[in-house]
Amino acid sequence: MNIKNYTLLIRGILYVQEIIRCKSINKAAEENNIKASNLSLIINNFEKEIGSKLFKRSSRGCIPTKQGYKIAELASDLKEQIQKISNWHENICPQNRTLNIYISPNMELTDCSEFEKNHPTIKLNFIEDDIMADILIRNIPPINTLEKYTELRIGDNIKQKIWVCCNERNPMALEFFDFIVAKLLLLYDQSTL
Repeated sequence: MNIKNYTLLIRGILYVQEIIRCKSINKAAEENNIKASNLSLIINNFEKEIGSKLFKRSSRGCIPTKQGYKIAELASDLKEQIQKISNWHENICPQNRTLNIYISPNMELTDCSEFEKNHPTIKLNFIEDDIMADILIRNIPPINTLEKYTELRIGDNIKQKIWVCCNERNPMALEFFDFIVAKLLLLYDQSTL
């Protein structure tokens, strides 16, 4: 099994547990910022991959099968291991934390020196692929339509929509998000975006 297949397997296991917790694909999708139709497709593909039905679906929600409950148990073990790795990383690398930032190719972020000065332990890493980004700055809508955007108005006749998307579970990303939004507010002299 290659890394891509492992990733799909892990994603499926974690989503099964979320659906069981929420008792609904729609609610699990909403809480995890994914379309319900996409989550349903992920679960259908996961069921095909493992060769077993994981839920009995009805208009009142999803009831896990015996296999669904077994997958949820595996998810608990998996989350525990992921948390151990996360804790280890936080303890072993507190001084060299990297924040992955993706900026659309048609945009430019010119000066981050103030952020770097105020956050000397955070290394800004500008990446070319948005899949591993902690912060995404773009002027086209994100694939996930639930993500919010910031709309900037320049003068009376021109407006520019900018999406600044943030991994909210990463405190460093939240710090940089605040920095970017403040910079945009100052740049366009707006009290609200």
